[in-house]
Formats: sequence, C-alpha cells, structure tokens
Amino acid sequence: MTIKKQAGGKHRSGTLYRRGKIYWLKYMVDGEMLYQSLQTTDKNEAEKKRVEIMRPFMAADRVSALAIVKGKLEDAQEQVKAADETANPPLALSDAWGKYAKANNRPDSGEHTLRDYEGYFDAFATWIKKTHPNKTTLRDITSAIAGEYTTHLTAGRGLSGNSFNKHVRFLELLFRVLKEDAKLTMNPWEGIQRKRAIMESRRELTIDELKTVCDVATGEMRMLFAIGIYTGLRLGDAATLRWGEVDLRRGRIRRIPSKVARRNPRPVIIPVHPALGGILNEIPPGKRGQYVLPETAAMYLRDTSALSKRIHNLFETCQVKTHRPGTGKARTIDDKGKAKIVDSGKRAIVEVGFHSLRHTFVSMCREANAPLSVVEAIVGHSNPAMTRHYTHIGEAAAQSAIGCLPSITGKIKSLTALPAPVARMIEADKVRALAEGMNAKTWRKVKKEMLEITSETMN
Repeated sequence: MTIKKQAGGKHRSGTLYRRGKIYWLKYMVDGEMLYQSLQTTDKNEAEKKRVEIMRPFMAADRVSALAIVKGKLEDAQEQVKAADETANPPLALSDAWGKYAKANNRPDSGEHTLRDYEGYFDAFATWIKKTHPNKTTLRDITSAIAGEYTTHLTAGRGLSGNSFNKHVRFLELLFRVLKEDAKLTMNPWEGIQRKRAIMESRRELTIDELKTVCDVATGEMRMLFAIGIYTGLRLGDAATLRWGEVDLRRGRIRRIPSKVARRNPRPVIIPVHPALGGILNEIPPGKRGQYVLPETAAMYLRDTSALSKRIHNLFETCQVKTHRPGTGKARTIDDKGKAKIVDSGKRAIVEVGFHSLRHTFVSMCREANAPLSVVEAIVGHSNPAMTRHYTHIGEAAAQSAIGCLPSITGKIKSLTALPAPVARMIEADKVRALAEGMNAKTWRKVKKEMLEITSETMN
C-alpha cells in the first residue's frame, strides 16, 4: 500500500484519478489529503475499491477517522517489516555456527578452542531441537529458555563450575557477535549467574621430571617434548610446526601463534637451543616434508584429544601424576604388585599436561635472569605494546635467554648446521670512550677498533 499526505480541501467521499494507467484515490481526513494507489487499471474495480475504502470515513466521526488512518499506517509498516523479514530472515540456529566461525568481529581462537566452542554450540542446538522444536532461530531464544538450559547443564549434565562458565560465556559471546545477523534486541545469556569455579592451572615440571620424560619418550614424541621444553610453544603450534618455519642455519624458529593468527598475524622469533637443534638435525634434509612431526601433526589435526591422551599416558608412565591428588582416576599398585586404576570419586583436575612445558620454559628463562619482556615476547605475548618493546630489544637478547637454558634432552648429537652463536654484550664503556675521542683525523682508526669489538662479541 502506498499512502501520501498533503493538505487540501474538506471532503470524505474520495476522488478517483489516474497516474499513467493506474487508478489512484485521493481523499481528505481532518484537513489532510491522502493519496493511495488502488493498483488497478480497471475503472469499475477502482470504483469498488474507492467505496470500500471510504465507507468507514463516511460514517465515522473525527476521532474514529483518525484512528482508521493510524491503523492503515501501522498495517503498512507491518507489511514493510514482513517483506524485509521475508527477504532477509533472522539467522537460523542451523546456520549460526558457520556464521560465527567466519565472523570478522569474533575474538581470535586457536583450532582447539574453536573445536570446543563448536561442541558447546552443538550441545545447545541439540537440546533446543529436543525440548523446543518450534524455536528455529537465534532470535527465538529467550532469557527463560537460556535459564532452562543452564539448569540442564548443572542438573542434567553435572558440569563443574569451570565447564559451566566456559559453556555459558561462549553462548553469550556467540549471541553478541551475531547480534546484527540474528536481528537480536537482547542477549538472553547476559543475566546468567556464573558458578563458583575452582582455579585450575598447569604446574611447571621439575628438571628431574623433564629428564625422566625425555629419557622415556621415543620417536616423534621425544621431538615434540623437546620443542615444547625449548620453545614454550602451545601444543597446537608445536605439533604442527613446519620445516618452512625452522631455520637451523640461522638458529631460529619463526612461527605465528595459531591463537592470534587471524587478528594479529605477528610471528614470534624463537632462537633454537643447541639441544633442540641437535634433535632436529637428526632428520636428514632429504626427509623433511611439510611438518617437522608429520604423524603428530596428522593426529592433532584429526583428533586433538587422542594426542593429549598419548601425552597424558607418557607422563603417567614416568610416574608424573597428571591430576591433582585426590581427584579423578589414579594408577596404583595393589597388594599383589599389579597396577590398577582407582577412581577417587571426585572430578579430575588436571595439573600436568603439555602446557606445563610452556610454564616450565618461562620459569627456566626467568631463572636464567632473562628479562621478562624478552620471555614474554618469545612465548608470544598478546599485548602489542610488549611486542613493540621486544622489537627494540632484538634477537641477541632472545638468543642469550635461550642459550642459558639447561640441557635436558640428553647429549647433543653432531650437528650438520649449528644454531647461530649466542652474542655477548658489547663493552659499552670502551665504545663510548672511543666515540668521545674520535675526530676528523682519528675516525678511520676508531672505526676499525669499533668493528673489531663488534666482531669479538660474535666469536
């Protein structure tokens, strides 16, 4: 319906006229002229429509006539809204995950975290389909439904406080990121009360524990642990490290952490420790494909939990307890000397995992008196200001930090390409004295001496 308003004379009978071949109706209500397309080229049909439209006005008083006009306007607005909904329907639940994964305004997340998020959403979508089959879009989800689902998470699934909070925080995030596409007027998860959570963090490993694990580990698992110990890379980055990111001749690894790769693709530069360099050089150049650890990379990309379980089993084999005492399942020896698994009756709280190597790496660097800014830059600090600070520090400081780490993985085998030498600090006082005494006559001699000092620091 097309309606136009214009001031004019007083009449309520309405007058037909044509615009091109289409008949229109003009009529006045309370001093305002209204124009309405009758959407027909037939005069008899137009006359019938005129009579039908004007009948209420002919019998109505002023207040009633205005109410009718208001109703017609509201009907027209509803028709426009309905047409827009038809052309651009609100986001369906079945399309929500794909839309979130491709959204430019979502936070950076690693592959493992994204898989967790997808699992959270699949669980929610499955529950909605079972309990509220008529709710098919994100906009259909109300605060009451969100409250029902949180009850299901705690009473039905028995999630811990930590797991509950992760689940609900993600759903709140997804609804916030997709607000425009889903045409939301409110986020049903914003008022959900968080559960009291037990702080769970990986502890660092002792040097003796690291040596025991490295002595027992074989094949790619041994190399994976060496990468974790001497680079501080997260499991996903260590497992999928590519040979194209490893420069053994220059003695460094250049990797963009997957956790921040999408929004901040800035690489971290990690000097190669001699022990790690020796292990990497065990792979002949002719056998170096895409991944440093091809089997491990394939397992991680196929099933992260399978790789985590293998790492867990290695720790347990080395008598390194992965769970907090008194939680989860534990491997014990019975009276007959046989190993058996005992359930504590309490949910497992993981204390030791591959991420423990990252904590250990940071601790070893700090114990070697490496500047905190250098350590944070090596492990991939998320603060851009810290990254810029490290840029001014340079690679020499990073090499010095890594070079001070103890050798844990055993004897260093002969290298075909040694890592770059660790630079020593330049004697600042000596250089300053030379610079202050330099003049037009002595500059050549001073330049030569400065170059000799610089050369000595690299030998």
